[in-house]
Amino acid sequence: MATDLSTLRSRARTRADAVGNNFFSDSEVDRYINVGLGELHDILVQQFEDYYVTSAEFSLESDKTTYTFSELGIRNFYKCLGVDCTDSGETIRLRRFSFSERNRYESTAITGRGGYTDYQYQIRGNGVEFIPKPNTTSTIKLWYIPSFIELEEDDDEINSFIMSNWEEFAVVTAVYKMKEKEELSTTVIERELEGLRARIEEASQNRDAGDPGGVTDELTGTRPGWLRAFR
Repeated sequence: MATDLSTLRSRARTRADAVGNNFFSDSEVDRYINVGLGELHDILVQQFEDYYVTSAEFSLESDKTTYTFSELGIRNFYKCLGVDCTDSGETIRLRRFSFSERNRYESTAITGRGGYTDYQYQIRGNGVEFIPKPNTTSTIKLWYIPSFIELEEDDDEINSFIMSNWEEFAVVTAVYKMKEKEELSTTVIERELEGLRARIEEASQNRDAGDPGGVTDELTGTRPGWLRAFR
């Protein structure tokens, strides 16, 4: 069972010897806890073990190259994991283009021998851009890591996959900030946070220990070379 915000708050107040202490409002303690949870989110994201994965689908529009996250209904984009394109029942992985390749194609789409348009994408600013300029209504699936969403209500729960000992990182972060506000020594708390971070970073690696990932050909799942258009 996942832990809720009220439980984390109670644990933080107990650890900081601040139960019933009005020097810290509940909303303030909640803010400190969310700082710790946000940092924990980043720690897990940086392991690249797909702890947080979601997706959004949309269709390309003729002559439209840029699609903002807001118009796609994405309010919590953090990092892109990949982009798929489905055309005529076939789904392939699109390759990313670099900024220096932005003018690689002319305004008209270039197609390969199979009649397919070899789209590429780039995450830019607050959206995603495609080249060449779309001339199809292909279905796009954007896989991404969502940003951290703060807990607000007492019964808001952390993600169920977060280990109970990992959530202690948020509790100790809150304790650290409470001690800091009281202008008390935080040396012991800092050491504890460092130890928790190191343990989480190590334990969260190799999530699928039975079949760890390896080096993958960067073209795996993309359009076969004889169907791609090159310049």
